[in-house]
Amino acid sequence: MKQLFTLCLLLLSPLLAAEDFTVSDHDGNEISVQHHPSEGDLLIIWLTDHEEVRSMFDEMVVAVNRAGAEIWRVDLLESYFLPRSSEVQRKLSGNGVLALLEAAHSQRNKRVLLVAYDRMPVPVPLLRGARLWQQQQKKSRLTGAVLFYPNLFGPAPVAGQDPIIDPIVSATNIPVVIYQPEIGSQRWRLSEVMGTFWRGGSPAYAYAYIVPRVRDWFFMGETDHGPGDLGATHAVPQQLLSLAAMMERYPKPASVTELKSGDTGQQVMELVEFKQPVTAPGFVLPDFEGKEDRWQNYRGKVTLVNFWATWCPPCVEEVPSLNGLAARYRDRNFEVVSIDFRETNEQLQAFMKLIPVDFPVLMDRDGKTAMQWKVFSFPSSFIIDRAGNIRYSTNRAIDWDTAESWKIIDQLLTE
Repeated sequence: MKQLFTLCLLLLSPLLAAEDFTVSDHDGNEISVQHHPSEGDLLIIWLTDHEEVRSMFDEMVVAVNRAGAEIWRVDLLESYFLPRSSEVQRKLSGNGVLALLEAAHSQRNKRVLLVAYDRMPVPVPLLRGARLWQQQQKKSRLTGAVLFYPNLFGPAPVAGQDPIIDPIVSATNIPVVIYQPEIGSQRWRLSEVMGTFWRGGSPAYAYAYIVPRVRDWFFMGETDHGPGDLGATHAVPQQLLSLAAMMERYPKPASVTELKSGDTGQQVMELVEFKQPVTAPGFVLPDFEGKEDRWQNYRGKVTLVNFWATWCPPCVEEVPSLNGLAARYRDRNFEVVSIDFRETNEQLQAFMKLIPVDFPVLMDRDGKTAMQWKVFSFPSSFIIDRAGNIRYSTNRAIDWDTAESWKIIDQLLTE
């Protein structure tokens, strides 16, 4: 028992050694920092955005600390007492990151690496703060930034329209590395993001690493996005140190890149009518039993095409109303067809044993069909008329079995 207790202490020692403190930003707000000290010459400011206990992520952070990096772990939204809504998160400034960089440079004589993951609240303010730091300092030990599966776009656009990259991306010229999961939701938009980084600075300053066979949140353990991946997670600590060393060798920019104003003010919509009908891109996809289905099979019908995934809670909540809509219009020249985003047959079959789906489910295994339809968020749905034109779309879950939806479909059936 004594040996077991000693082993537990050794395993937990990096956590027990944490020395929390606060940093004040220029507005007098206190930012809480969970501190994991180390004698190494690298300081990582790791911005987080999750409230739940994620043991796989916590263990990964400890492993990075053990590998020789001092870590300042920060949840800006928690420190600012802000809700975790997309609109609030999108508008978060870079002042908190600026304050952290100032504190890091005044308190430590170490190289500094910024790390963040996921959506707008973290990666975009991180880049904003780094640019503010560049504007104010002639000498800097900021090595660069590593962004895990970042969403660097504005709010979700109308389904069927292209998203807009946040202007801060083209105004960033510090070294940046993007960890992009191969099965991640933004995989096929990576080239567009990287091109925007490159146009803002030197092509050598931005680098993408494709993490094979994993999804977003792969180091978070079991989530709505799926299970974590131990192999990919265990590789992160040494990779981070290697990437920091690589970015340190890049020449530092002498000045900041111009930040141009840009409109990222798209709104999350309900059902939106297309003023100018757009021809539906179509598809040729298998169902989960391997039977091929083609868009041509739906010509001459009013069709609702729904893009979704079983790891998306709003998508799942939408299924019963889609079932009701399909039942209401059965044998009336109307079809509901859903397209599952980058999952396996086994995952879908397991889901359908729990929740019935009363309409065809096709498999977009590589995600390219979703890209052709300009799907950015899940679920996204399209109503197509008899001539094959998109007439309405929505970029969120709605109740389909309603008088509003019936009126639209009834009108299209009469055309």
